[in-house]
Amino acid sequence: MQEFQLRVLPTDNNNFALELYQCAYKKAGEKKRPPAKRIGRLKGNALVQARAVIYEVLKANNYDPKTLSHKRQSPYILSEESGVNLALLFQALQPLSKPERIANITAGVTAMSNEEAHYWFAKINNGKRSPALKAMRVLLGD
Repeated sequence: MQEFQLRVLPTDNNNFALELYQCAYKKAGEKKRPPAKRIGRLKGNALVQARAVIYEVLKANNYDPKTLSHKRQSPYILSEESGVNLALLFQALQPLSKPERIANITAGVTAMSNEEAHYWFAKINNGKRSPALKAMRVLLGD
């Protein structure tokens, strides 16, 4: 199982941003695991609109959503399924500002099956990032 981490980054006026990291596997013979790779960051209006989905992911991973605040120091450890869904959401929403598109894409990502989410995650993270993200936004955004 692939492990993901959701980290809280405090910003101004008791606000925060969320960053999602994909943890690398420890290779045979290595003493330490390589550093985690940042997958995406969500802040501002997109974070506010995706809040319900993030709360559901935290609940699914046995965390209390009330612990999500600008004061949190330790990362949330997420399952592979939750991490893949959040990775799609974070990467698709990062550049967007229109509330209706953000809502449509959020609903589309949460409605995806596990296999469909892994398909899009593989497309985005294996070289064809820009065209795959654009295709997913067009498919889900309208």
